[in-house]
Amino acid sequence: MLILSRKPGQGFHIIPGPQVTSETTVGALLGPVPIEIIVTRVRGMQVRLGISTHPQLIVLRRELVRCGG
Repeated sequence: MLILSRKPGQGFHIIPGPQVTSETTVGALLGPVPIEIIVTRVRGMQVRLGISTHPQLIVLRRELVRCGG
Protein backbone atom coordinates (compact mmCIF):
# COMPACT_ATOMS: atom_id res chain seq x y z
CA MET A 1 0.00 0.00 0.00
CA LEU A 2 1.26 3.44 -0.97
CA ILE A 3 0.59 6.26 1.50
CA LEU A 4 0.18 9.77 0.08
CA SER A 5 -0.59 13.04 1.84
CA ARG A 6 -2.68 15.46 -0.22
CA LYS A 7 -3.84 19.02 0.46
CA PRO A 8 -6.86 20.70 -1.16
CA GLY A 9 -6.34 20.98 -4.91
CA GLN A 10 -3.67 18.28 -5.02
CA GLY A 11 -4.35 14.90 -6.59
CA PHE A 12 -2.84 11.70 -7.90
CA HIS A 13 -2.93 9.64 -11.09
CA ILE A 14 -3.20 5.90 -11.52
CA ILE A 15 -1.50 4.97 -14.79
CA PRO A 16 -0.53 1.72 -16.51
CA GLY A 17 2.99 0.48 -15.87
CA PRO A 18 5.41 -0.48 -18.66
CA GLN A 19 4.25 -4.13 -18.57
CA VAL A 20 0.68 -3.16 -19.56
CA THR A 21 0.08 -3.48 -23.30
CA SER A 22 -2.87 -2.72 -25.53
CA GLU A 23 -3.76 -6.41 -25.17
CA THR A 24 -4.14 -6.13 -21.38
CA THR A 25 -7.80 -6.06 -20.40
CA VAL A 26 -9.30 -3.88 -17.72
CA GLY A 27 -10.61 -7.06 -16.12
CA ALA A 28 -7.05 -8.38 -15.84
CA LEU A 29 -6.01 -5.26 -13.92
CA LEU A 30 -9.10 -4.71 -11.78
CA GLY A 31 -10.60 -8.18 -11.40
CA PRO A 32 -8.37 -9.93 -8.87
CA VAL A 33 -7.15 -6.84 -6.99
CA PRO A 34 -9.52 -3.86 -7.00
CA ILE A 35 -8.21 -0.35 -6.54
CA GLU A 36 -8.70 0.50 -2.89
CA ILE A 37 -8.34 3.99 -1.41
CA ILE A 38 -8.45 4.37 2.36
CA VAL A 39 -8.37 7.61 4.32
CA THR A 40 -5.77 6.91 6.99
CA ARG A 41 -5.62 10.36 8.61
CA VAL A 42 -7.13 13.83 8.38
CA ARG A 43 -5.17 16.67 9.93
CA GLY A 44 -6.36 20.21 9.27
CA MET A 45 -6.36 20.74 5.51
CA GLN A 46 -4.32 17.60 4.78
CA VAL A 47 -5.59 14.09 4.12
CA ARG A 48 -3.42 10.98 4.20
CA LEU A 49 -4.55 8.27 1.80
CA GLY A 50 -3.57 4.63 1.53
CA ILE A 51 -3.78 3.36 -2.06
CA SER A 52 -3.62 -0.30 -3.09
CA THR A 53 -3.72 -1.35 -6.76
CA HIS A 54 -2.65 -4.14 -9.07
CA PRO A 55 1.18 -4.22 -9.23
CA GLN A 56 1.08 -3.34 -12.95
CA LEU A 57 -0.56 0.02 -12.17
CA ILE A 58 1.49 2.99 -11.01
CA VAL A 59 0.26 5.67 -8.60
CA LEU A 60 1.93 9.06 -8.99
CA ARG A 61 1.36 12.41 -7.36
CA ARG A 62 -0.27 14.65 -9.96
CA GLU A 63 2.64 17.09 -9.95
CA LEU A 64 4.95 14.31 -11.18
CA VAL A 65 2.84 13.52 -14.27
CA ARG A 66 3.83 15.47 -17.37
CA CYS A 67 0.86 16.86 -19.21
CA GLY A 68 1.05 16.82 -22.98
CA GLY A 69 0.43 20.37 -24.10
